[in-house]
Amino acid sequence: MSEGCGFEAAVLRAAQDDRWTDSLRNHLLECEDCVATASVAPWMTRFARISDRERKLPDPQIVWLKAQLLQGSADVARVSRPLNFLQLVAYLVVAGGWAALLTWKWDMVQAWVKGLTPTGMVQNMATGQSLSMSFLALLIVLATMTVSLAMHTILAEE
Repeated sequence: MSEGCGFEAAVLRAAQDDRWTDSLRNHLLECEDCVATASVAPWMTRFARISDRERKLPDPQIVWLKAQLLQGSADVARVSRPLNFLQLVAYLVVAGGWAALLTWKWDMVQAWVKGLTPTGMVQNMATGQSLSMSFLALLIVLATMTVSLAMHTILAEE
């Protein structure tokens, strides 16, 4: 590395104060380093006068606290990933259960809905028709699962 020109400090002062002597002007014709110093000096002076920040930096303790909160949120998201998968599987099981129950016992469901009229109720009482125990048991289990899953979803959001 070269040491630079011996006149560089004088050229820098002259550029900052805008006081050029004849000897420094003549030197600029011979030395490229001093020409570069003289051309950069006004910009560096303006740059030095610019304030460091347009606004004040936040308190380091607040930055640290926010980082800790974000880390906690990332940890919660990472830990809850398997639970979210399990919840999706539960949704699919409940939806499949309802679809299977209604497909399997569709004739019984239609007869039951038709039996909800006043004449249908009288006929069902007279003939002793009712829903099968397996249908009622599956209906209760699926309804319980649906309500439990809905409550978990609602409460987990909060």
